[in-house]
Amino acid sequence: MNRTNRMRWGFAALAAVSMGALALADDVPFARSVRPGESYLMSLADIMTFVQLRHIKLGEAISAGNAPLAAFEARLMADNLVASAMLYQAIPIEFVEAAAKPLVALQDPAAQKDPAKAKLAFANLTTACNACHQAAGVGFITIAPPKSSPFGNQIFAPAAKD
Repeated sequence: MNRTNRMRWGFAALAAVSMGALALADDVPFARSVRPGESYLMSLADIMTFVQLRHIKLGEAISAGNAPLAAFEARLMADNLVASAMLYQAIPIEFVEAAAKPLVALQDPAAQKDPAKAKLAFANLTTACNACHQAAGVGFITIAPPKSSPFGNQIFAPAAKD
């Protein structure tokens, strides 16, 4: 089979998998994919994937004692949660606020200098995420502190000062 035919078969297989995923996504709250001809609005599942990655980086930064990175990831995570609350108004605001409190604490310079406070804020954030998932009926999505990092190409320890 020549290269052109392999590409055609590859695209056909990808399309078949995508169509199957569309059917499955309707069964999972907030996970519906965009159908051909629809305009794209980032799904809550897409936003939460970013939040999950930020949660990992945040945990790694706290464990490594990299306060500036922790504050940066907390700020980005807060932005993602604000976007989710604006786009998906069925999310109870009290759950967004419960997640916001530890994120604000992680951006506070006092917490940045106190590893125990940062770890407590991270634990509270993780608890708030799971409480929101329970309330939204997706309690089968449980967040835990990272045990490993998919970011093997990033150093989480604070940069050495010259």
